[in-house]
Amino acid sequence: MKKITIILLIFSALVFTTCKKMPELKVYELNLANENVAYSQTSAEITVDYEYPTQLQYVNVTMSRSNYFDYSFVARAEVKDSLIIANFVDLQTDKNYYYKFEYSNGVNVVTSDVRSFYLDAANVTLPTVITMEVHEVQGNTAVGGGEIIDDGGYYVTARGVCWATHRNPTIFDRCTTDGMNTGNYTSTMTDLEENTVYYVRAYAINEKGTSYGTEYSFEAGAGGGGGSTITQPTVTTTGVTYITQNTAVCGGNVTSNGGGQVTARGVCWSTNENPTISNSHTTNGTGTGSFTSNLTGLTENTTYYVRAYATNEAGTSYGINRSFTTYPAAPAGAINGLFSVSATKKIYFSQGNLQYQASTNTWRFAENQYDFIGEDNTNISSTYSGWIDLFGGGTGDNPTNHSQDVNDYSTFTDWGNNAISNGGNTPNQWRTLKETEWVYVFNTRNTISGIRYAKATVNGINGMILVPDEWSSSYYSLRSTNNSEVDFSSNTISLSDWTTRLEANGAVFLPAAGSRLGTFVTVNSFGYYWSAPSGSTNNEYTMYFYNGGLSISMSLDRTNGLSVHLVRDAE
Repeated sequence: MKKITIILLIFSALVFTTCKKMPELKVYELNLANENVAYSQTSAEITVDYEYPTQLQYVNVTMSRSNYFDYSFVARAEVKDSLIIANFVDLQTDKNYYYKFEYSNGVNVVTSDVRSFYLDAANVTLPTVITMEVHEVQGNTAVGGGEIIDDGGYYVTARGVCWATHRNPTIFDRCTTDGMNTGNYTSTMTDLEENTVYYVRAYAINEKGTSYGTEYSFEAGAGGGGGSTITQPTVTTTGVTYITQNTAVCGGNVTSNGGGQVTARGVCWSTNENPTISNSHTTNGTGTGSFTSNLTGLTENTTYYVRAYATNEAGTSYGINRSFTTYPAAPAGAINGLFSVSATKKIYFSQGNLQYQASTNTWRFAENQYDFIGEDNTNISSTYSGWIDLFGGGTGDNPTNHSQDVNDYSTFTDWGNNAISNGGNTPNQWRTLKETEWVYVFNTRNTISGIRYAKATVNGINGMILVPDEWSSSYYSLRSTNNSEVDFSSNTISLSDWTTRLEANGAVFLPAAGSRLGTFVTVNSFGYYWSAPSGSTNNEYTMYFYNGGLSISMSLDRTNGLSVHLVRDAE
């Protein structure tokens, strides 16, 4: 009996002890506050205060150029006291970035909602630092360094390199301290483990935070006898984006230098599989890390194969083979630039506003993007031999009768149903943008430059410039971009610059052609543009802009006369 009692007591003690040590099974909400993003020209530091009732096992931060996170990169966040810190490198100025937190207490993984910031070159506050490649790897020591090319407007109080056996080392790992201020410096890393791969990057600190340079890797020497045998480096090929008729964007990531010096890297392409550097190729710097490549001189409607490459003393290695097909030539009457109107669809804009001649029943696109008829639109009649460019009630087939069928919503058709004389001259090739597509063009789409639109005066005409997805800031330096609150005077563009530098590179101009709201008003002050008819009410959404403002979802009676600018789906 005593033996049974002792056994029961031991079992009860074990159960009690085990219960006390069982882990917390509930994942609580991570409360974040005082979130801040500071950035240099090439890196960003995200800091945020947090509250969490149990111990966090880890926090990761995922960042991407797209809010769909189709191509993303992850940083291991540092969790110090009540602060989370995450750093990203190899960023580009004047672009949107999206990020989200992922955290766990060891039971489940929880992801936060998506945040975003715009890396504005004019508002950098962190130092910009470049990591020098590692050399003189001798046993348990190695020499690296960095260069601070900009202090971010604040004095640099510390600089050096940090290293670890994991990716993305920070100042919370092992690091050197090598002076202050801008310029070049050399750093010596000590107490390295032999035959061990390390990751290293330069850092710089000012009062706004810490920035980092590109990450490099190296292997510490074996037996105190110097560096390891040099092999080809490892390189990956990124996805192909921003495809047009003649250009595309690709790139790669050199994840290992093979123990040598990466002297060239880029992408090569051909119409045959597995292209090499003997084919067309780019040269995008040296060393490890990620890079972006612009493919030019491509042939329209052609399938290409592309892969990244990297060269060191041991030779050239390649990433995986990817393929893509360039777009066909722009259709007749279209501006040669592609615009995303959703995550999966691109369109061409027509060469100008839609115009109509009643006496010949002919539709056409304006000869120039900045053309509009003005007050001659008041001369609308079935016998008028001039051109009009503002349309309203009735069907799209009969623009001269603006009170026709106002109670029969099914007869309101898209003006693209008509054959456009200088746009292919075949019905149903063109259409009007939907209200959601106007929103996407102005507010949502990603572009290479980060620019979507700008207010401007072109050849003396006020209006709105839309730039295509593949627009490069090197074509023309637009000011006050993506800002609806500025005036048309933000950009004053000559006819020569418009023709050779903007329109030639796919830019679209929507003139402030005014409106006919009973009477003709607001010429060269307001631009009103119809959305596609929904066929359900007598009202329809409009996009309109003026000095100091932009609206995309205002509803107007369809008997009013507003501009129409058609688009065509890219195949």
